Amino acid sequence: MMLRLYRKKIGETWFATALNDKKVVATNFAANEKDALQPVLKNLPYDMPFETMDAPSAVADELFKAMSGMLEGKDVSFKFELDMNRLPRATRRVLEVMSLIPTGYVTTYGALAKVVGTGPRVAGRACATNPFAPIVPCHRVVASDLSLHGYGGGLKLKWKILQKEKRGFKEVSKVKFGKKELSLFPISQLRSPR
Repeated sequence: MMLRLYRKKIGETWFATALNDKKVVATNFAANEKDALQPVLKNLPYDMPFETMDAPSAVADELFKAMSGMLEGKDVSFKFELDMNRLPRATRRVLEVMSLIPTGYVTTYGALAKVVGTGPRVAGRACATNPFAPIVPCHRVVASDLSLHGYGGGLKLKWKILQKEKRGFKEVSKVKFGKKELSLFPISQLRSPR
């Protein structure tokens, strides 16, 4: 099986993805092509050959439009299948729960860890190594005091994305994952970075 690597610039942002047929193996975005591609290459399975394509496939193009929309704060629903087979079980569970955080809300590393049944550092590590940014929204995970903490693109970018995702929600909410509930906090309750 051959992986295909795609990249595309939309506006001022470069997007990159690796696809295994129609399954998403990795995604990323950055201000320049090299920084968008590097994490995708790092997340490729070591035993699978890949080729870089000159033009995006229909699936890659749809994925890039969804990713661009997310960064603009739009409510984006998509039906992409993520290939998580190579990831450790705990990481897969963190990513699955993280993908449930809706636009307009954030959760904390601790709340995420509690639902998954692991420690906050494991949840933080899964966020830091998220191979599916931004479609698995690691930018929506914050510190327990609702301050911004850690983000590969920098805290200014994390704040900018979250501000675009504000929906005017005032109340704390919850989302179910199995028998547990993940606490969600409106973006408006975030502490602004200094």
